[in-house]
Amino acid sequence: MTSPHSSSLPVEVSPLAGIIRCVRRICLLREQGDATEATRLEKNDLANAVRDYRLACGPEILPESELRSLFVAEEKRVADAVILSELLIPQLVKSFPAQPVAAVPSRPSAAASVETATPFPRAAAAAGVSPIIADLLDAMLASERSGRRPLSPAKS
Repeated sequence: MTSPHSSSLPVEVSPLAGIIRCVRRICLLREQGDATEATRLEKNDLANAVRDYRLACGPEILPESELRSLFVAEEKRVADAVILSELLIPQLVKSFPAQPVAAVPSRPSAAASVETATPFPRAAAAAGVSPIIADLLDAMLASERSGRRPLSPAKS
């Protein structure tokens, strides 16, 4: 039996989707300068996923040339996402007020939770932390699959 809400849960449509996510993660790690982790992920997780996929579907289903093409496409997506985040984050940071709107509660534990509940862009900018770009890429891909286009700048 299935739940009426089960269709709203994210479902991996094919094993290839997991391979693509892994390739995207490797490209993101490389873009962020973490070549060691990218290499580890490529030699372990990606190699295992590709091996399993080829065993299940046949070796001709994902030739090395197609795997290289996946890397090229995902490298471009990651680079585009990084550029987009560099443009949008400063604008998002400007749109948040300098001080939280909520009054500070008198209890110390509640005050600590208010401090940790600051909006991500402002908190990330203050901490010097970049956003999780893989999530941005997944959201962009999800909007492509659903036929929706991300917001585009107004034409003059």
